[in-house]
Amino acid sequence: MNVHASLLPPLLLWGLWPVFMLVIIPVVLRAPWSLLFENRLQPQFVGCCGLVALAWSMSAGVQPGLEFHLLGTTVLTLLFGRMLAIAGATGALVALSVLGFYEWQALPVNALLLAVLPVLTAHVIGYYAYRWLPHHLFIYIFVVAFFGAMFAVAVVLVTSSALHAAIGAYPPGLIWRDYLMVMPLVMFPEGFITGMIMTMCVVFRPEWVRTFDDRDYLMDK
Repeated sequence: MNVHASLLPPLLLWGLWPVFMLVIIPVVLRAPWSLLFENRLQPQFVGCCGLVALAWSMSAGVQPGLEFHLLGTTVLTLLFGRMLAIAGATGALVALSVLGFYEWQALPVNALLLAVLPVLTAHVIGYYAYRWLPHHLFIYIFVVAFFGAMFAVAVVLVTSSALHAAIGAYPPGLIWRDYLMVMPLVMFPEGFITGMIMTMCVVFRPEWVRTFDDRDYLMDK
């Protein structure tokens, strides 16, 4: 998942910086930071971002760029909403770049791939699940959290694979055999851990979960 700067052509490497800035600046400016202070959720937000950074720092793979690690972005999205989730995940990536785990030159592509893409995927799944499916606790846990997290990490892995194939970093056969074939081994833990965390949050601390409302999911059920 971690795209290495040495694998990217210079045009793409530097051309994505303006795109990244056009995305992240409005997100940071428009994110509802006041909600964190009004609800006293600053420690939870910082702690979640720290756990995301820890998960991203522990990766394993067969080739540079063709690596696996947990994402955790679906948890961020469900707890804090898409704007704060993108800002928090990008902050985690910046911290990892400062510490030397990720390369500064590849920050834009990694931020778009690891922060923006999975957060928007989780947000879209949650939006349409709320709109089309019954408002039930098990729908939220299994569809939005569990399967949503699995789908989000699958989207990131497939997009990362397509990017590496498009730039000629690795042969498509190697990407399929050594990377995409073992994708389910990452999808299930991502979904299981996300579902478990969100289950505990909605049961014991529903006030932490911005995308969950007792009036919709619990009352009169």
